[in-house]
Amino acid sequence: MKPFEVPPWETGADIIEFEPVNPSGSGVAAKEPKKKKPKKKKPKKKKGAVPEENLNVNTAAGKFSYRQVRGPLDSSDDDDVEDGIRAMHKVMSGRIEKQRPLTQATKGGKKELKLKPELAQAAVKAMEATSSSTPAANSLASKLQSELLGGRFRYINEQLYSTTSRKAEALFRKDSSAFEAYHAGYRQQVEKWPINPLNRIIKTIMKIPKTAIIGDFGCGEGKLAQSVPNKVYSMDLVAARSDIIACNMTDTPLQDRSLDVAVYCLSLMGTDLNEFFLEANRVLKLHGSVYIAEIQSRFEDVREFVRCLNACGFDLIKKDVAVNYFYFFQFKKMRHVPKNTKMKAFSLKPCLYRKR
Repeated sequence: MKPFEVPPWETGADIIEFEPVNPSGSGVAAKEPKKKKPKKKKPKKKKGAVPEENLNVNTAAGKFSYRQVRGPLDSSDDDDVEDGIRAMHKVMSGRIEKQRPLTQATKGGKKELKLKPELAQAAVKAMEATSSSTPAANSLASKLQSELLGGRFRYINEQLYSTTSRKAEALFRKDSSAFEAYHAGYRQQVEKWPINPLNRIIKTIMKIPKTAIIGDFGCGEGKLAQSVPNKVYSMDLVAARSDIIACNMTDTPLQDRSLDVAVYCLSLMGTDLNEFFLEANRVLKLHGSVYIAEIQSRFEDVREFVRCLNACGFDLIKKDVAVNYFYFFQFKKMRHVPKNTKMKAFSLKPCLYRKR
């Protein structure tokens, strides 16, 4: 059979011959080769040259200008993106922070300490006052003196509350100026109190007969004797005046059963109060009265305090614990108790003043 010859199906059929497509005779149509586009040669860039896409050419005027475009690796762009991401994260988490403006104190990454004008002026005035004799110098000196006086008062006060009466007596004998320093600080504290308990005791004494003899134990500056018409024996560890008896509160020079009234106004200091009241029992007459005024915070248990005085021969007549800051008591001597009676020592809580 010839190539591309169709056999006849009927008589008289024509034979159709096809022209060969592939002249090579392989029987496969050959593909036409594609035309390659010529590649454009890019001009070599010189160092420091500006890219053409960044140029804005003005052909009409024959001039050109250019603008600088930041590349994808520019560090400032990355910082802006990171700042934007942080801001979005703060907003999504509910935290919005206001950007603080830069000040002269924070510019340059360094903090500068600035003193307020008022404080600076006060410091300058204080420095000038120390080298002059102006009223400002006197004010500064008085302030420093007040602070030193307050510190010494707190030290002496702590010693008196934490030791026995005999050791306190030795303290004042060793340092004669300690007593005056203590009472100077005491006067400052009295000015801060809502009331002065001694004034209430003075009003009470004014109601009793003028013939009653009074013993003021721990009199300080002896104000009670100057305020009432009665005969008053003022006693303290140091005599601030000539009419005050310098002695220990546990061993006074008074005779037995010579007093009608014994007063303890803020003077129950020390750790041996049992000896205080045994001495009061000795010098008081039968049915004599004891008036006590003390700071409220010193009492842990009022009933225990009353029981201790009952052991020393005194019965409670009246108490006033409703007054703010101070407690007031009145006891009466109901029986004699020998001074050499052995009993457990008792005391009140110390009253320690804080630095202000």
